[in-house]
Amino acid sequence: MTKLKIFLIIMLVIILIPLLINFYVVFKSSKYIKKDVTQNDYILVLGCAVKNGEPSLMLQDRLDKAIEIYQKYPTPIIISAQHSKDYSEVDVMQEYLLKHDVNANDIIRDDIGFSTSESLENFKNNFSNKSVIIVTQEYHLYRSLFIAEKLNIKAIGISSKKINYRGQTFRNIREILARNKDFLKYLFK
Repeated sequence: MTKLKIFLIIMLVIILIPLLINFYVVFKSSKYIKKDVTQNDYILVLGCAVKNGEPSLMLQDRLDKAIEIYQKYPTPIIISAQHSKDYSEVDVMQEYLLKHDVNANDIIRDDIGFSTSESLENFKNNFSNKSVIIVTQEYHLYRSLFIAEKLNIKAIGISSKKINYRGQTFRNIREILARNKDFLKYLFK
């Protein structure tokens, strides 16, 4: 076998395996994505970037969807994101929810949700045996719900608005890599 053939086979494997893992995660979790909700114990909004003390468009869409669900089924909303002295997604999320008539007693902060997996692990540790509606964009729901299933969390996912955000192609590629990372992380758990 020539060096070129060996190289091509190796490249095919390097590309094919991550794509197969990505397909598996999407396929496995897609059944938990719902168009409509029913009553659950909690709503979990996963964090996203904030800009100048305001939610980014992606984060605002997540929060708006959570508010929509909350208005239909008054359920505590968990906001899970980064929080530090200099940068706090959670503070911005909480302020937005309060401005939109979510009762302060129905907002639960998870200030140490630095990643999707940490947010879900925190939920599992604090609210085991409870059901949750995960709110994020659809491309992010697949991995979130895959992790939830691996952690034995009773979860469904509701997608925020279906729009292409600026930089979405980069996020889609990044998400493929993140799905592979989390697939491997939870493979033996």
